[in-house]
Amino acid sequence: MKTQVLHDELELLGLISNGDETAFRKIFNHYSDRLFSYTLRITDNEELAEEIVMDAFIKIWCNRKDLCLVRQFDSYLYTIVRNRAFNAIKRRSHESSIINHLSLIKTEYEYSTEDTVVYNEYQHIISNAVNQLPPQQRLVYSLSRDEGLKYNEIADQLNLSKNTVKAHLKKALSTLRIVVSNYLVLAIGFFLF
Repeated sequence: MKTQVLHDELELLGLISNGDETAFRKIFNHYSDRLFSYTLRITDNEELAEEIVMDAFIKIWCNRKDLCLVRQFDSYLYTIVRNRAFNAIKRRSHESSIINHLSLIKTEYEYSTEDTVVYNEYQHIISNAVNQLPPQQRLVYSLSRDEGLKYNEIADQLNLSKNTVKAHLKKALSTLRIVVSNYLVLAIGFFLF
């Protein structure tokens, strides 16, 4: 997707590679809305689209020393966003299928003592993992998942920026994904042997 190129884009990229935050802000302001619209068309989820765009710019900033190697910055940026969007969709699809599978297992074997024990153990593991999160991550996770609040509602309630809320939730979910993955590997291994 072609976008209007800034007249001084190469100069700005050079400044960014040297750590110039003002130049970075100018690039961010130039591309962020269009990237958000593009990502929203792919993901059909505003919060996910915002998160992906922010992650892309964080990647740009963290790898700013390599910007001198980039020849078509707009293509480079859209490729990062597109790849992150597709990966997020795949990840969410996979997580949904695991959750659906666990729900089906629970429904099919609701009266089975063994399955009740496994389900309760799973809930216990998740609960312990949530309790092990740093306090701010735990609170943000609880407000998001247990109370169903959106990023801006959590930000208002906790007097934090929306980006800080996103960062806390992202870290919490990453930690919980690892715990769930480890639990599933152990559970599958247990049932196979």
